[in-house]
Amino acid sequence: MPKHLLFVFLLFSGILWSQTKIIVMDGFMEDQPLQDVYVLNQDNQELGKTNSKGLFVVPTGVNLVKLNYDGYEEKKLYVYGKDMVVQLKPITIQLSSTEITNDDSEARNIIRKSIQNQKKNSIENLKTYQYKSYSKFLVTAATDSMPYILFPKNESDSSYNDVRRLLDKSHLMLGERAMDHKFSNQFGAKNIVKATRISGTKIPLYEFVAMQPISHSFSDDKINFFFRQFVNPVSLAGLNEYRFRISDYEELEGKEMIIVSFFPQKRVQNKQQIKGKVWIDKETFALGKFYAENLSDKNVAELEMDWTLFDNYWFPQQQRYRMDGGEISYPTSKDTILADGTLRIDTIQKKEKVWLHLTTSFKDILSPVEFERNEFKGYTNEIDIKSMDQSDETLEAYRDSILTEMEKNTYIAIDSIGEKYKMDRNIRLLRVLSSGGKLSLGNYDLDLTKLFHYNDYEGFRLGVGGGTNYKFNENIYFNGYAAYGFKDKEFKFGGGIDWLVNKPYSGKIFAEYAKDVEASGRNPILLQNNYIQYLNDNFTNIYNDYFYKYQRASFGYQQDFWQNFTFRIAGIYHEKKAGFTYQYQDNRLDETYLSFDTQLALRWAPKDQNVRTPYGKVTISSGMPVFYLALTQGVNLFNADYTPTKLDFTYLDLYRTFFGQTNFQFRAGASFGDTPIFNLYEGMGNSKGKDRIFKNFGVAGLNNFETMEPGEFYSDRYLMFHVAHKFAGFRFLNQEVFPEFIYRGLIGDLENTIDHQHISFKTPKNYYQEAGLELNQLIYGILGVGAYYRFGSYSQDTFDQNFFVKATLKLTFF
Repeated sequence: MPKHLLFVFLLFSGILWSQTKIIVMDGFMEDQPLQDVYVLNQDNQELGKTNSKGLFVVPTGVNLVKLNYDGYEEKKLYVYGKDMVVQLKPITIQLSSTEITNDDSEARNIIRKSIQNQKKNSIENLKTYQYKSYSKFLVTAATDSMPYILFPKNESDSSYNDVRRLLDKSHLMLGERAMDHKFSNQFGAKNIVKATRISGTKIPLYEFVAMQPISHSFSDDKINFFFRQFVNPVSLAGLNEYRFRISDYEELEGKEMIIVSFFPQKRVQNKQQIKGKVWIDKETFALGKFYAENLSDKNVAELEMDWTLFDNYWFPQQQRYRMDGGEISYPTSKDTILADGTLRIDTIQKKEKVWLHLTTSFKDILSPVEFERNEFKGYTNEIDIKSMDQSDETLEAYRDSILTEMEKNTYIAIDSIGEKYKMDRNIRLLRVLSSGGKLSLGNYDLDLTKLFHYNDYEGFRLGVGGGTNYKFNENIYFNGYAAYGFKDKEFKFGGGIDWLVNKPYSGKIFAEYAKDVEASGRNPILLQNNYIQYLNDNFTNIYNDYFYKYQRASFGYQQDFWQNFTFRIAGIYHEKKAGFTYQYQDNRLDETYLSFDTQLALRWAPKDQNVRTPYGKVTISSGMPVFYLALTQGVNLFNADYTPTKLDFTYLDLYRTFFGQTNFQFRAGASFGDTPIFNLYEGMGNSKGKDRIFKNFGVAGLNNFETMEPGEFYSDRYLMFHVAHKFAGFRFLNQEVFPEFIYRGLIGDLENTIDHQHISFKTPKNYYQEAGLELNQLIYGILGVGAYYRFGSYSQDTFDQNFFVKATLKLTFF
């Protein structure tokens, strides 16, 4: 055979018998690979399916394949060894005599009509209704491919065998919840937890049982995917976030439904996104079914929701959620035949996925219903304590079906494991955090925030504090504390009583007395969480020695209005004396100043959801923004030396954008009338004021000005704001680091500065500024480092005086 013919033959054979790689892409969502596309040969025999990247390797010798995917046109390909990328086009759908192709305008119009008709289709148009729900939470793993380790070599192998043995008879975790739901267009909504049970613990988890990890309503811009929020495709925000396609018709309960697929307009790296389908009633444009899954190869999450027709409205029927909950690793053998023909056996680690399942069913719908106003008292979320004491009987009445033997065994097995590893004790420790630092000990609560404080005036301060709880008395609570400062060498103490008079709204009459010290000009944000107040007391005053001594007696009333609005009204008698050298007007240096104030404090947190527990109100869902307002008016009673008027405002917010996360704090205040300096507004400085960088090294405060000295600035009216922007992270020493840019500003003024003598300070008339960069939580998830620079009108003469490096501590769990 001539050489050139031989070459052509060999070349043609190589092409004919080589393998071809095909990548199949979505012809509608152009940047998205199609997974699970069926690949058939010319005899319609299945060769396999594409993987998560849309890839399929055509076997040797096959030169014709057919690509088949539900809802897409079939495609034939001739393959001769050359890799290729192909697109499958959606099947054309006829709707109202209009042809729908890759253009999503018609599908988008269907979504828009569904949004426009949401109020018309809302079940709240029923005026009144009630229903029950039953939720089951399950964590499990398939054991089919998980063999026992016959000869365990170490503790890890033995632990794996223990888990494998457990999975033969039970799941890894099981939880149940039964609830009643009521709605009245006159009185509002009420969700009542009737019973709950969680394997591994006997303590009722009041903090979690009323939480709603998955959205039941699809009328908001965001929907919850197990505490993660995604843009709702059937919303105005969804019209900007997703592309849409009419993919099919289907009949549900005698109604013709239009199935609309959705997919993100643009894939964003490292951003959690979802794709899926919505079933929309062709006649009313109401939502009748929903399916979504996250776009991640590593973390699988799927949500499916069904509605059912009730009185011509689509009512929630069932919700199913499945999520990848991690992996179980186990060793196994791999055989390898070496070049010399010998067999080598290697030990490798294989992994089996752990799955989290959450199913909720809605039933026993009733409408109309005659309700009484008192059925809706208090917070939207409520716990029926009496019913919770009989959880087993209540759950049995709410279940869709009896528990399987494996589920029954889960309670038995996991409860014994929880008892062995003292799970109840760990839950009590978690409750310390959620309660703001209170540790329950029988009839009493120990307040852990009273144990330790530090500031430059008292030095190390040790104390003890606590009070009675609901086990002592359900309506009356006593509290008290005592402390000693090792630098000022003085004892402090205080106590009080709370009388609950309106439990559904946490209403209480209170009376308090304290003899203590407080930082001059640093006005605490009233109605803040007890734990946050503790952090403020410690981290904002590390280098501050400007304190005043006081005796204070107060009484008043505090209550929540609605779900997230708290007010407090009080009368407060004060005796104050400066703990530093200071003279006000023509008074003595050691003068004790008397005052009596009436005070109104308000807190509004629009996104807070609370539930009443036996040991008090617990916030089960929170978010920004939060607003605080306090009005204080001095009254000429009890020989008061001054009667100023004082107004304080605080606004806290958090913004998440493509560029990162921004925390924002704005504070403003004004004081009118004569009053000593410790009732004014100090600049919140936290520097040592040294002339060398390393001499200034210390610990950063909590929203302090890190380049300003304590007591450096005072005002009787001021504006202050803090901005902290967290950028996308990067890897450093095998850890994700998120740089945080800091900017702070302060402007204020002070009348009659000459009234305040024997103390040196400035007023921030010309706008004080500082900027910084923090790398937080580098060590143990708590310790980090920050650098800050003072600039603008109040910058110092040298770089060393303006530049500060400090350690940062992040302990804000709330």
